[in-house]
Amino acid sequence: MTIFSTFLKYVPLVLFYGLILLLIILYLKDKFQTQHSILKTHPVLGRLRYMFEMIGPEMRQYWFSGDKEGKPVDRDTQETIARAGKYANTVIGFGSKKDFSITDFYLNNSMFPLNTEELSVDQTKMMESYTYKVLNESLLSRKEKRDQVTLKPWHLTKKNQVTIGPDREQPFHVKGMLGVSAMSYGALSASAVKVLAQGVAISGGSFMNTGEGGISPHHLSRVYEVKDTDMPSFDRLSEKIVNFVAENPNSSHFDLEVHFGKMARSHAENLVDQGVLIGKSADLIFQLGSGLFGARKDGKYDEETFIKNASRPEVKAIEVKLAQGAKVRGGKLPKEKISPEIAEIRGIEMGKDIESPNRFPLFHDMDSLFHWVTHWQEITGKPVGIKVVAGDTHSFEELAQYMKDSGTHPDFISIDGAEGGTGATYQEMADRLGLPIYSGLHILDNTLRKYGVRDQVKVIASGMLATADKMAIALSLGADLIYIARAAMNTVGCINAGKCNTNLCPVGVTSHLPHLEAGIVVEEKRFRTANYLRTMREGLFMLGASCGIDSPTKFDHNHITLREVNNDVKKLQETFATNSGFEIAKEEEVEKPKELIG
Repeated sequence: MTIFSTFLKYVPLVLFYGLILLLIILYLKDKFQTQHSILKTHPVLGRLRYMFEMIGPEMRQYWFSGDKEGKPVDRDTQETIARAGKYANTVIGFGSKKDFSITDFYLNNSMFPLNTEELSVDQTKMMESYTYKVLNESLLSRKEKRDQVTLKPWHLTKKNQVTIGPDREQPFHVKGMLGVSAMSYGALSASAVKVLAQGVAISGGSFMNTGEGGISPHHLSRVYEVKDTDMPSFDRLSEKIVNFVAENPNSSHFDLEVHFGKMARSHAENLVDQGVLIGKSADLIFQLGSGLFGARKDGKYDEETFIKNASRPEVKAIEVKLAQGAKVRGGKLPKEKISPEIAEIRGIEMGKDIESPNRFPLFHDMDSLFHWVTHWQEITGKPVGIKVVAGDTHSFEELAQYMKDSGTHPDFISIDGAEGGTGATYQEMADRLGLPIYSGLHILDNTLRKYGVRDQVKVIASGMLATADKMAIALSLGADLIYIARAAMNTVGCINAGKCNTNLCPVGVTSHLPHLEAGIVVEEKRFRTANYLRTMREGLFMLGASCGIDSPTKFDHNHITLREVNNDVKKLQETFATNSGFEIAKEEEVEKPKELIG
């Protein structure tokens, strides 16, 4: 008998006694520890409780929760986002899984809907992208083919485009209806920011908020397409770049630098100047939070730093973040997520948790707030807006009254709902501060109309408005544009693991650990973001056509109805007049109600 065969003979015995020894050690360890009651009273067996608790979220998400039950993103919504990103459509079969017995808003379909050719839509700048086609799918395998495609962009026409700050030196013209909401570099990984910025650039017409963490090189991503294939004589590197971009439309300057070295970007920009390539980047809204990241030096506001960032050509507007739906206070960035690059961009120290103040150090009331808003409008020549959250029906009375009396105003107001997301906040804030987006949006729009200042500002709505139908409801309630955040994260690869604050995001969307961030393939995911944006824009146009309007910019109160659990059906005006005494105000109704005076 050989030594090896003798060893194999005793392996089962060794494993058996080893297991017994391990159980004894665990029993004694659990019995005499003082931290966990369940382990002390039920040694070893009690460990199953913690195992089940750990895998509980995954079990509920994939097995036990219904398709419409998951929070904050249910399975149906995530599948819709995935279909829009991978296949550029949201087609389903058999029917809706929505619970039609609950109280909810519905869009009012027209008896004579519009045909596609009757829509007021700009399809001139086609979008070069990639989509997938399922070839074979079984329980254990899925085979798909990735195809290069040219897609209609579903842009607003020049006549219907939304203009923010029309009186500014540099107005912001928006043809995309929806953009990526505020998610900073720090909360998101570098790769995730690249995907979103490049996806927005590819889609065209949409926009991206930087979040309160400042402007990173990743926000400034450039993508390229070949404009003129009839090339004159170029140097060898330029020729290689043109051929590469021709084979890989919408390649970024990061891609070019990887393949051809650091000089590739300057060569690409020269080719843009010569009309050979088209260079595109995301239109950015530079967000300024109470931590003043991107506008500070030595921990204090620094105008030179602010102007340097606000004056970038990619920055089309500035947003002053007064509140956020998930926390209604300054942001929080754990020290585990702070890299040297993030620290340099934000002007902060390494190795410390960063919590922005609850309120800006620059202002404390309407006078001081509007002083700074006006100042920033003047020194940048660009639109400046504010981000708010509604608390009750009178939340914006003081704001609207001040706008009316002073004649000054922000160029836009972003309103977030309590259902909005965040990288890190406290449970009690996420659950109880602020009103949901539909209520808050209606209150804001109504208050601005009551004081006669609604036409001075554009309103951008956010708060889990991930699908075109929810966006259309928000537009009908008074929004001009839509922000999306978690849906955009889903296009990058987010699986709703809820680990955004830990630096341990399993797919690298919110992690800065290299082995996790490697899960994001920027060259592939950016097209999913672009496809999602254009598919949602298409959805808005199609819903508008069904309601008898030729552009989603024309959604208003007349296009929605509230259906209640008792089968009562009410128009928006009837709903608020009956249920809350908060009637829809008309533009000329600018006098303050007597009950609010004094």
